[in-house]
Amino acid sequence: MIGQLGLGGTEKQLLLSLKYLVGDKLTFHVVSFNESPFGDLKKELIKLNVKLYNIPQDIDTIYKRIIFLYKILKKISPEIIHSWTIHDNVYAALIGRILNVKLTIGSIRGSLEGTSFSKLPKIFKWSSLHLVDIITTNTKSLRHEIINSSVPRKRIRLIRNGIEPKKINQHKTFPTSEPIICTIGNLRINKNHECFIHIIHKIRAEIPNVRGWIIGQPVNDEPFHENHLKKVIKKLKVEDSIELLGYHPQPQELLEKASVFILPSISEGSPNVILEAMSVGVPVVASNVGGIPEIINNGKNGYMFNFDDFNGFSNAAIELIRNNKKREKIIKNGYLTLKKHNPKNNYTNLKNIYKEC
Repeated sequence: MIGQLGLGGTEKQLLLSLKYLVGDKLTFHVVSFNESPFGDLKKELIKLNVKLYNIPQDIDTIYKRIIFLYKILKKISPEIIHSWTIHDNVYAALIGRILNVKLTIGSIRGSLEGTSFSKLPKIFKWSSLHLVDIITTNTKSLRHEIINSSVPRKRIRLIRNGIEPKKINQHKTFPTSEPIICTIGNLRINKNHECFIHIIHKIRAEIPNVRGWIIGQPVNDEPFHENHLKKVIKKLKVEDSIELLGYHPQPQELLEKASVFILPSISEGSPNVILEAMSVGVPVVASNVGGIPEIINNGKNGYMFNFDDFNGFSNAAIELIRNNKKREKIIKNGYLTLKKHNPKNNYTNLKNIYKEC
């Protein structure tokens, strides 16, 4: 089960894991709760012979969804139900109990605080954490949060994000006269794009022709944030330096053109986009929150700062643009980091969990 089959980090990790699991005496059925308005991974999943189901939009209450899921899963008769999004953990647990499924697995891939999950009713939050047999998460910091919510450690499994390695040019050159600095993420307050705008404003004092790209689309639950960002851009008079590029079906194509990737999020789980930047040879500067310190070794394979440290972010970006040796070192070490996130490890770890039933 998954919230939607869009192009986000969770969906990409699901696809990557199934790519290594399908055919190994395992058959997969994926139920999506919502349609993605900005592209999806359906074609890629169909190529893997994964059977797809989508909950119609008029099935919009918990009761209706349980009935709908019951009818589908009764026919499938699964041995395992695995929820990939925290909001769907409850459905996995309830349907699992009704159908006497051998193993139910829930997922937590982002912080329990400061996100939409924190606004849910207490009973729903408790159920999401406590009713499934096992909870998977992708960072040690999230595991700590889950334990603090009274979930026994033995019920938690750590499965780090994976990314398929590719050869990169470690001596990649970037235009220093008009460098591009980008960030990727939906237009949510939590992604801290306002900080990114201030960072570009500061960098422009040193590098007047710098360009800042914000790649990501507005979201339904924060519809006014895009206009707020436009007002900040206008207030700082950086309209000619910063572009809100919106949705892009292949954001890596834009990422590859960047001189530096910046992720100033207020909270995070294990952002896949950091690994994606490293995989195309773009140095990373990120906030030291959530699972990011488990990926970045500060000063070795990237830089980290507090999410409100405009000076730290801007100075690091300027150094990475101007100092070729430092940039090449960061890129090289970033590529070495990817070896720790080989998707084969995901395959082995997830397969071992499935064996528990």
